[in-house]
Amino acid sequence: HIKPWRVSSNSERLDAYNGLLLLPTFDKAFDSGFVSFKPNGQIIISPLLKEPECLGITKSLTIKPKPQNHHYLEFHRDTVFRSS
Repeated sequence: HIKPWRVSSNSERLDAYNGLLLLPTFDKAFDSGFVSFKPNGQIIISPLLKEPECLGITKSLTIKPKPQNHHYLEFHRDTVFRSS
């Protein structure tokens, strides 16, 4: 889930657009707030994530979010992402 299950409404929990298919390493970093994504799909890497390259996480990584993902990604950036 992009917006975590524990803070999602029942409809958000079942919304297919409240999800991303990520490799396990990226999923863990995303769920932990060490990475997020801009509306254009470009990755944002937290300065708290030391040596992201060791996990295969690089600044060139992008996804292709749908417009329906945007409000969930905004929630993630504002609430889950560790900017400092």
